Amino acid sequence: MLSKEENELVTRVEPGTPAGEMLRRYWWPVGFTEHVKEKSSPTKVRLLGEDFVLFRDGGGRLGLVELHCSHRGTSLEFGRVEDRGIRCCYHGWLYDVNGRCLEQPAEPADSTFKDRIQHPAYKAQEIAGFIFAYIGPEPAPLLPRYDLFFEESGERVIGAGTEYCNWLQRAENSVDQTHLVALHAPEYPHMALKRPEIGWQQTVYGAKITMHVPGVSKPKHSHWVFPSHTRHTTARKGRIPDHAIRFRVPTDDTKTTTFWLRFTPHDEANRGKPLVLKTVGFEDDKPGVYTRVDDGWWRIASHDQDRVAQESQGDIYDRSKEHLGASDQGVILLRNMIKDSIDAVRQGKDPFWILRQPEQNEKITFDASMAEIGPL
Repeated sequence: MLSKEENELVTRVEPGTPAGEMLRRYWWPVGFTEHVKEKSSPTKVRLLGEDFVLFRDGGGRLGLVELHCSHRGTSLEFGRVEDRGIRCCYHGWLYDVNGRCLEQPAEPADSTFKDRIQHPAYKAQEIAGFIFAYIGPEPAPLLPRYDLFFEESGERVIGAGTEYCNWLQRAENSVDQTHLVALHAPEYPHMALKRPEIGWQQTVYGAKITMHVPGVSKPKHSHWVFPSHTRHTTARKGRIPDHAIRFRVPTDDTKTTTFWLRFTPHDEANRGKPLVLKTVGFEDDKPGVYTRVDDGWWRIASHDQDRVAQESQGDIYDRSKEHLGASDQGVILLRNMIKDSIDAVRQGKDPFWILRQPEQNEKITFDASMAEIGPL
């Protein structure tokens, strides 16, 4: 149980909040390479309670800048992307990807006013079809090079969905493996309501979670990556196991965006063939709208089960009302690491799992695995 004050500490992500300042030390996915073409329409991005616009200029350079024009606040979402940057629709001010003001059409020809304007601009980086953003203080850490970013012999599918609740509810789900035997019982009937044995081993990136379920021959290994990511494997009979990584991105205090990557290796007949990349993009999830099915259990479609569980807790769950048990050790570990990382930032130090040395970041691998489970 957390006090109301502690709950506020770890959930609020807006600028100037303790958790928000800590979370700004990380790279977060905000879009897809396929959706941001040269000189295509700019894309509005919301991250950690702040609004930005994402674009690619005519030279192929990515730009991530504050949404509202530094002149008089018009949204650059309605601007035009040109060879050298993005132009505001209101008075035509032109900014490059670094936030420098290049043109002010209405100002005198000999004016140096534009040279004194620095529009807020931030780092953006592409990897594996995602666009990641960093909006924290300099120097920026390295963007972690997770193993699934570089798997080539198979199919990589990427997408994102919106959850209408606070980021911590989604992050806690990442370390709570016990919910598999209840919430996901319709998908895993042979695991349904069986008492699992769970182990949490703290690692340099977060925690390795091992779950033994009676009747399942092999333990399930998954990984929680600080502050809110998961790396796991799903194996169903008759199918090649697929591997996934999910990033729970704090959109603002009451909304989360989950970016996900699923990689399925080629079968023997196609081994050695090139990577197939598919971008699903953003799924159109609506608050409080879920698909119901007659499954003999919760009557919730598999793709909506996690959303129902976390969104029905409320926008920001009041953890002063909860009652944690022995099976909630992972949740407690997560909260303690968040509080420790907040304290580290307050002391001028890096929070947990910040990479600054290239030799730490050549390729980050995980032994995620799961025994085959029956078909749905």
